[in-house]
Amino acid sequence: MKIQEKSQLKIYIDSSQRELKKVTLLEILENDEREIDFIEGDIDVVGAIRDLLKRNNLDLRDISEFIPKLGPGSFTGLKVGVTIANVFNWLLGKRNLKELYYPEYGKEPNISEPKRKEPVEQ
Repeated sequence: MKIQEKSQLKIYIDSSQRELKKVTLLEILENDEREIDFIEGDIDVVGAIRDLLKRNNLDLRDISEFIPKLGPGSFTGLKVGVTIANVFNWLLGKRNLKELYYPEYGKEPNISEPKRKEPVEQ
């Protein structure tokens, strides 16, 4: 697909499910959003970003913003996706530390009691 000159390219990261992640390359032209390409499955998100850029002949600097799905979803999955988006946005100067994304878990984390009651001897 041909990318128009005045458009912005964004990458949307959905890592809200543990075994099904999706990384989508979007083209934004005025108020119109178009999905150009995506990779989904039980994937390495950073590797998927690299592969999307490579197969669309793009450089990291061509991306105007990385957008994570904020929630709800898997506690660890959301943290991973948000962290990846924040690192790329900060690295490319798209957001400063005061503009970081934060996950919205939708509920309190489900933390279980440790199974081992006695202390481990050293």
